[in-house]
Amino acid sequence: MSFGRIAAICVVASLLIAPAPASAEMVNRIVATVDGDPITAHEVERYGEERRSRGISERDLLEAVITDKILEKEIASRKIAAKSEDVDRYVGEIMARNKLTEEQFKAALKQQGLTLEEYRARIKTEMEKTQLLGQEIRTNVTVSDAEVERYYDSHKDEFATRSGVVVRDIFFPFQQGMTQQDAIRLVEHAKDVKQMADNGQSFAELARRFSQGPGADKGGLLGSFKKGEMSPPLEQAAFALQPGEVSQPVVTPTGVHLLKLDGIQADGHVELAQVKDQIRVMLVNQAIDQRFREWISRNLRDRHHIEVLN
Repeated sequence: MSFGRIAAICVVASLLIAPAPASAEMVNRIVATVDGDPITAHEVERYGEERRSRGISERDLLEAVITDKILEKEIASRKIAAKSEDVDRYVGEIMARNKLTEEQFKAALKQQGLTLEEYRARIKTEMEKTQLLGQEIRTNVTVSDAEVERYYDSHKDEFATRSGVVVRDIFFPFQQGMTQQDAIRLVEHAKDVKQMADNGQSFAELARRFSQGPGADKGGLLGSFKKGEMSPPLEQAAFALQPGEVSQPVVTPTGVHLLKLDGIQADGHVELAQVKDQIRVMLVNQAIDQRFREWISRNLRDRHHIEVLN
């Protein structure tokens, strides 16, 4: 199999929800109930595995499962149903974005333990949750021009026009003879290393330990690059980062990269008029997120009987 095909499969794999079997030793005990319906320890563990929830406490995972159960009950009671044509459109966009045929897409799903029908069912559920939240939360969320301007003035560094970036890299190369499953495991390994960096471990030390690319002995430091000097997928990832931020795994035909933005070379700032819509969307999303948390904690949970067992 060509490295390009492996890379395409890995791109999809990094986007999909990937279930894994729960530990055989996990006792399937009931840890909570919602309106008398049980939630098991097995279910909570599986929920975390499906969503790559490394580093999340069991308590927080259980709360997430409880919230999901409540949302499912609200969706059923309000008879909300996503249209099959909307699901078709979404799946088609995923395949087109990753330049995969339906057979290649099914193969990528199979590597993740999913059928196309199961994936479609998950997309349908997420669309229905979005519809529910739209009914309850998204109405009447507005952000004034003054709020947009205040954010712009207090976050000028975010809107610097970048003439160049200073980048560190941890590189995991594809080896000759790798299978699709080997390549997907490499992407998962890269995600584990990113989690270490996000949890506070030194990126430079992680590069010395894990990277098999240029600059590994220098903590992964590649140097400074202007636009046009990096390969397109790496440039897109690097120029989208904030200083100190580590990218998601970037899959290329030769392997998987984790990039860290060490610094930027700025030659001015983007004018407010160019970014005001972007800022407004971000502030609206923040307001929606806050309303969602308040709606769950103060309103929705009060309509359901929840019991957490020791």
